[in-house]
Amino acid sequence: MKKKNAFTLAEVLITLGVIGVVAAITLPVLNQAINKKVRAEQIRTVKYKFTKATEKMATLGLIGPYDSTAAFVAELQKHLKIAKVCPSSKLRECWPYDTITLLDGKEYEVEKIQTGKNFQMKNSDTADYSSPNVGIITADGTPMILSYNTKCEVLDPVKSYGWSTEDNKPVSNATSNCVAAVFEINGSKKPNKQNEDVALFNANGLGSSCAIELDSGRCFGTPFTPTPITKAECEAQKGNLGITACVIPNDYWAGAVKQCGGVNNLTTPADLAKIASAIYKGNPNISSGGGATNLTYEAGTASLLGLPEPSFQLWSNEESYSSHGSGANSRFFTPTYTALGVSSYRGSSSIQAICLSD
Repeated sequence: MKKKNAFTLAEVLITLGVIGVVAAITLPVLNQAINKKVRAEQIRTVKYKFTKATEKMATLGLIGPYDSTAAFVAELQKHLKIAKVCPSSKLRECWPYDTITLLDGKEYEVEKIQTGKNFQMKNSDTADYSSPNVGIITADGTPMILSYNTKCEVLDPVKSYGWSTEDNKPVSNATSNCVAAVFEINGSKKPNKQNEDVALFNANGLGSSCAIELDSGRCFGTPFTPTPITKAECEAQKGNLGITACVIPNDYWAGAVKQCGGVNNLTTPADLAKIASAIYKGNPNISSGGGATNLTYEAGTASLLGLPEPSFQLWSNEESYSSHGSGANSRFFTPTYTALGVSSYRGSSSIQAICLSD
């Protein structure tokens, strides 16, 4: 009698266990790859549909320029099916949730996406994204927030513009270049993250382009130690920069003014007071030349605002005068107190500056 070959129960169970382990390892990776492919196609489709509308506008000589984003959207509605339009004051009504998770993990409020500045688009001689943004919901349910360049170049209506492609499929062309946008492909479902279900279109980033942003809306760049300029350089430029007097050989305050492009682009005493209010508990004495007021520093709040941890000192845009000559007002930030002090010597290399950003 021949002996039959067969798997034992133990062998079957071991084989099934190995298959289960392999599946547990590979399926999440496979699902992730599939989801990524699906998201990429959804994003491509939104950009394609939007560009088909702007391409039609371009062939009719209607791509611009317009004097505002709202004026552009009013024309766009005739070429792209839009279910709802929301002004900058009501953006949340055209977006499915309150905050977007940025690349650095921080939560950014949708209602703060007020102008192209919040797409980190800078104004220049050929671009102006300062018009209030407009929210829309397209007919297929895609929420978008748009910023239009009011200096948009007029396009030739008889010219054909080439398309960029992804996986050999068309994405967009130059007819859509006048608009920066952010849009959502996943509705209210999480993760609500930039570059996952929240996508940017013709935009450099999401969130404020400010290194330091005050609740007054004033936006400043990164703190820096100014490069001093000589008295002769100061004298030659003081009229253009708004400097009243040039008094020392190596002037750090005047150097800060030059690097910021003028006195009005430095922080005001009111700006410095707002910074103090943001990082200290209490109500600091902000009168010009006022003495130190004992306050409690909130650890980490200077860093959150984009500033060094105390101790540091910032120039203001105010010149001051004393028996020692011309100086400049600055503010001290230490772990124990803050005050608007007066530096009678503009040659101090230990005082930093921040410039107003566009």
